[in-house]
Amino acid sequence: MDELSLCGKYLIGQEGLGSGKDRFLAEYECSKSFPAIESVLRGRLVAVFVVCLGGGTGEGCIRSFLQKAREVGNKAIILVATIPHSSEGAEKRKNALGLLKALEPMADALYTVDYDDSRHATLTEVFQEADRKIIGFTDSLWGMVLRRCMITFDFNDFRTFLQFPTPSKHIDFFMLTGSLDFLRKEVKDWGKKLPAKYSSADEVAMAVFSIENADWSDDKETTEAMDMVHERFLQLPPDAEVKWGIYPDETLPPHQFRLRVFTKCKR
Repeated sequence: MDELSLCGKYLIGQEGLGSGKDRFLAEYECSKSFPAIESVLRGRLVAVFVVCLGGGTGEGCIRSFLQKAREVGNKAIILVATIPHSSEGAEKRKNALGLLKALEPMADALYTVDYDDSRHATLTEVFQEADRKIIGFTDSLWGMVLRRCMITFDFNDFRTFLQFPTPSKHIDFFMLTGSLDFLRKEVKDWGKKLPAKYSSADEVAMAVFSIENADWSDDKETTEAMDMVHERFLQLPPDAEVKWGIYPDETLPPHQFRLRVFTKCKR
């Protein structure tokens, strides 16, 4: 929570125990917080909900919270959800995946972190990696609108991406940081950075990306960066839509670039 750069952050249930996997108890308890939740959500353009699925507490509350966000008129509702590791039990994982499918129509966009995708050996490391992914995705996506941009990516572009018609509302994301030579090498076949559901980059229905550098005054580096972007990301199939932004980021070391890529799949 502390590391998320969202302008308004609210932790639900920061005190006490969970619901003991009793979803109905969680639903009852969360109904008591509706007045406070409504006051938090009312007047907001974007609502981002981060929930751990598979138990009872998150599952019991998130449906009601998503409905409340829609009722008060939030323009963009983003659900970020974690899926339990197989070692936590097959039933818990099955429940999470089932609920995720049911929740998808209630959100404008969905980003999932599946603990089974991690290569770490311990659950502590898995959870830490999941935290980094959630922070990276959430800060990056909304940050494209909030941060000062040299090539404009505004809220209308943001909504266009979320509402772009695809069979699924799932968004996929990856981020790279390094020199231009490093980025060229890494994105040479950038389709391999995408999840397995993409047979190739041709499966991308829409892509949004940003490229960042501390100082864009170096004409040679700027030209090379734009050439890389054009060669690798602006050559998608004609039916794919692409939006992008260029951002200054003074926290990056000299001659270092950061590339953030969001995609939606045709399947």
